[in-house]
Formats: sequence, structure tokens, C-alpha cells
Amino acid sequence: MDEIYAKLLESSIRFVSFRPRSEKEFKYFLLKKLQRRKISDVRIIDRVLTRLRELGYADDAKFVSWWVDQRQSHKPKGARLIARELKAKGISLDIDTHDEVALARRAVEKKLLLWHKLPKLEQKKKLYGFLGRRGFDGETIHRVIDELVDDRVQ
Repeated sequence: MDEIYAKLLESSIRFVSFRPRSEKEFKYFLLKKLQRRKISDVRIIDRVLTRLRELGYADDAKFVSWWVDQRQSHKPKGARLIARELKAKGISLDIDTHDEVALARRAVEKKLLLWHKLPKLEQKKKLYGFLGRRGFDGETIHRVIDELVDDRVQ
């Protein structure tokens, strides 16, 4: 059993080397490993998770911080979408929405350059759909679109 524990721990460390992981992701990963090896003793998962926590690899707070940073820096996404993604990863919490408008503005900048020749109404429709799919709430979307489209198109 110690040999299996060591192999699972090693695989888990390799698994987290690509990017931070939530505890739920680790559990699912380890469960799949055990099923492939046809091992039914799932208590070993708890042992591996405990060790990963001790080593600082299974840390949901670090994972959330990394996830939110990634989602807001590369392709800005709204708090609703980020919260939904985190829930799928086994984490439920409220995301700080204090700079939603700034994120939405940043997300829209490139699209406005693409669609600048379209009629104002068509631009608004496209931007509303784009920001909605990115997880921004209606109030933020209206505010950003009214601000940016009205400024650029007049």
C-alpha cells in the first residue's frame, strides 16, 4: 500500500506542476488513478490529499487567487462566469466585483475596433452578447456599452 501511496503522491505532484489545482480536481484525479489500477481502498486518497495539503499543493485559497487572476488578465471575464467556473472546480464563494466595469471595458476594446464600421445599434447588440457570454451582469454591460459606443460613434 505504501508503494501505491508513493506513486499516487508522485503523480499528483506532477499533475499540479502544470497549474494549481483545487482539492476536488485532486480527488477526481486520484479516484481515476485508483480505478485504473483496480484498487477499491479510497482511504488512500485522504492520505495523499493530507500530504498534498502539508506540502502546500492542495490549497483552494491559492487556487482561487490564481484562477481569478488568470480569468481577469488574459481574456477578461465577469464575476458570474468566474464563480460558475469555480463552482465546477468544487469551490463556491463570492467574487469581488468592484472593478467589473474596468474589466468589461478592457474586454470590449478590441471588439470595438473590429466592429467600428457597423451601425450603432448593431454594435450594441454584438457587444451585449459578447459581454453576456463573458459573464458580466446586465447593469455592467449597459453601463459600458452606453459609455463606449456613444463616445466612439458620434
